[in-house]
Amino acid sequence: MCGSKRVWVSELIFILLVVKGWWSEGCLEQERSALLQIKHFFNGDQHLQNWVDDENYSDCCQWERVECNETIGRVIKLDLAQIRKWESAEWYMNASLFTPFQQLESLDLTWNSIAGCVENKGLDRLSRLNNLKFLHLDFNWFNNSIFSSLGGLSSLKHLSLFHNRLNGSVDIKELDSLSNLEELDMSDNAINNPVIPKDYRGLRKLNTLHLGGTEIAMIDGSKVLINS
Repeated sequence: MCGSKRVWVSELIFILLVVKGWWSEGCLEQERSALLQIKHFFNGDQHLQNWVDDENYSDCCQWERVECNETIGRVIKLDLAQIRKWESAEWYMNASLFTPFQQLESLDLTWNSIAGCVENKGLDRLSRLNNLKFLHLDFNWFNNSIFSSLGGLSSLKHLSLFHNRLNGSVDIKELDSLSNLEELDMSDNAINNPVIPKDYRGLRKLNTLHLGGTEIAMIDGSKVLINS
């Protein structure tokens, strides 16, 4: 009798796990479909060879460059670095392609010749991803206009814009809404006047700022050379 009770309890727990979404049997169909759209948009046939619409590879959590939460089977990390050839012409990304990944924590788009985003499909769409903490945009062709589209990404902790087309004067206050940002890298750009007001109190959690050899113009007219 006790054995039967234990079996019944185990079955009940399993049902609850499935209903609550705490038991994973692979990735969600919605996220699998979204990944296939990303592959097509990025022209990633060469690098994402096992991203295929095939029942033998239906679990996208097993696909290369994809990491899922092992419990709920939701995508939490996408490594799309160097999917397009660096030598290819600049192109414009559709950031809406990433909105189905509601549990996404890390997105790496390094080295893809991205010059900006399709109209009305900009990086501001990523503001819907409340768990996004790491965004790597290194070695692309973003210019200063990117700052206006980053304002809604308040969950970000690490943002890297290393080696893009940022230039001239950059006012750090443009990123004030990134209230959880801890690390910001804008090194290896053509910035010659990043402005940080004296006694600046925005970005309170920021503890690491990389500017690589540029001069910071303080509001009182003084300048500080940043070497790393």
